[in-house]
Amino acid sequence: PWIELALDCGQDIDADHPHAPRAFKTHLYYPHCPKGNGSRHIVVYRNPLDVCLSFFKFFEGWFFGPGEVSLDAFARAFWLRRGEPSSELENASFFHHLLSWWPHRHDESVLLLFFEDLKRDLAGSVDRIANFIGIPDYDDALQKLVVSQSTFEFMSANADKFDEKLTKMHRNEACGLSKDAGMRNGKVVSGAVGRAQAELSRDLSAEIQSKWEHVIGTATGLHTYEQLRTKFHEELSERGS
Repeated sequence: PWIELALDCGQDIDADHPHAPRAFKTHLYYPHCPKGNGSRHIVVYRNPLDVCLSFFKFFEGWFFGPGEVSLDAFARAFWLRRGEPSSELENASFFHHLLSWWPHRHDESVLLLFFEDLKRDLAGSVDRIANFIGIPDYDDALQKLVVSQSTFEFMSANADKFDEKLTKMHRNEACGLSKDAGMRNGKVVSGAVGRAQAELSRDLSAEIQSKWEHVIGTATGLHTYEQLRTKFHEELSERGS
């Protein structure tokens, strides 16, 4: 379940769970994310251009119809306007979320992954995740099963397993939407890396880079997403990870 939406969706996150270890999803940035009691956190970073496009596709056909809102207008009025949350009722912007977890990238309780690396080496990434969370009886057969069910092809063929129907069922009307808004929309779109370069306008791409520089570049000295990703991999090599 989503930590932020469990109550709205009628889910008791403290109820007994049939599997171990227990798993929860969240968009919370570091200061607001529950910690302790042996919890572990898997954090996934993705190129901000691709995140912006993906977020737009997530809302298109749900909160607004195709063609009603342009990608540029959506990004400027909503995605780029977000900042650091003023309360636990707000989500952090992409940039503040990323920055909040960055200092904890080598914490024992944190596994930082990059979407691009998941696409490049899915099997190796599955191995790292299994080792991090301590999956018992992890063997080649289990790895192959997890890898096969983590591919874009499998997710596309089983799109109804990777959607937000539960959220929509419980929250559409509270958000002023029709009860069936977005029910035909899934979250599996393309699974591609770099698709946004061809779909985002040059001006919007420049504005996203400007916000990166203002929030992340200023704080870390890493002026692009690729610089940050390269820095992390260099650190892993130095640590022998």
